[in-house]
Amino acid sequence: MIAFLKPRLVLLMVLMSATPAFSAPDAACRYGTPEAWAQVDATFVGPWKIAHHSGFVIAGPMTMPFPASAGVETMAIEMLPTGQLIGTHPEAQEPIPFVWADEPPWKFEADATKDGAPAPLLSSSDVEMLMGCGVENLARLIGHTKATVDGIAMDMTLRLMVVGPEQMYGVFHTSAVVNGTPVKSWRTVTLTR
Repeated sequence: MIAFLKPRLVLLMVLMSATPAFSAPDAACRYGTPEAWAQVDATFVGPWKIAHHSGFVIAGPMTMPFPASAGVETMAIEMLPTGQLIGTHPEAQEPIPFVWADEPPWKFEADATKDGAPAPLLSSSDVEMLMGCGVENLARLIGHTKATVDGIAMDMTLRLMVVGPEQMYGVFHTSAVVNGTPVKSWRTVTLTR
């Protein structure tokens, strides 16, 4: 149990350092509409350090731990002339276009359970507690791309919540079919400047 709590506590501490107070809503709680986000989105252009935390891989009926990456990589976020943000990741085969999440509020723990995976290290409920507002009040972006790795086509989706001018948190989800077996992965990520 202690081994499970340690990474969760570290992740909570990282987000807490970006959050000035638990009782008052953070300024990022005002970015939760496309109009509000359009006023600040250009300030998120630039290099971001991306850390891939632990998660889970589901292969057919089996669920296995997916360890955290040892290093931190850099993802560049750029803005196209159309105003759309894209991310370039060192392992991505093409840029990842980010779109505004026009979805109901995310519930990472419920979504993971539906996929057969344990809850992420930091749930959307934890983020709400830290930020002082519901996740629907945060800017939420979805990046979707495809890649072929060792001849296997993979769908990749990165769901990010903007939790401050220097921090984003989310879940990186992949899905593929390997030798006829569906394989999915869930992994939490943090982006910091």
